[in-house]
Amino acid sequence: MVSNDLNNSSTPNWASILGVVAIMLGVFLTAMHGTELMKQSVITSNMPASGEMPEADCPLGELDEEGITLEQCEFLVDYVQGVVQSTPEGFPGTMMALALIGTLLAFSSVIIGGALVNYTSWSSMAAVVIFAGLAIIDLLQFATVVNAGPILRGMYLWSILLWFILHLMLLVGALAGRHTEAARIHREVA
Repeated sequence: MVSNDLNNSSTPNWASILGVVAIMLGVFLTAMHGTELMKQSVITSNMPASGEMPEADCPLGELDEEGITLEQCEFLVDYVQGVVQSTPEGFPGTMMALALIGTLLAFSSVIIGGALVNYTSWSSMAAVVIFAGLAIIDLLQFATVVNAGPILRGMYLWSILLWFILHLMLLVGALAGRHTEAARIHREVA
């Protein structure tokens, strides 16, 4: 009896599965883009006007709390200084803009995922639009990072490529689901 009720469900299986995946990845991506937005904002707002980073300030009490040595603290400061010095002038602003748009699209994908799970009439088309938008953001971030130096490419490139592949898979899933649903409706009408 239960399996018969499941077969009569108005929600297609592809929509439920795609919706759950969109919700899960959307939550992660919202956090990732939000973190990137905050990181770029903090770095640009706290950089001295001269561009010279101050010497490492590593109080021993804080080092003990964090469980790191003085050498590790100095390395971290040098690392941040190296990243800042290798960052092209327009990079932070571009990444902040893309991260803001990405955050909004990623959060929207959570909502669209919920609509897919409950299968509303507009959800499959909205999923195509949102997933395509996220893939475009990935491509724009890729272009921004590829034109930056090797340090930034090492930090960002693999993550961006991974998200691009995931967004392409979600987009293909939404397009295939829409095609399957249109064929089913056509068969029912005929």
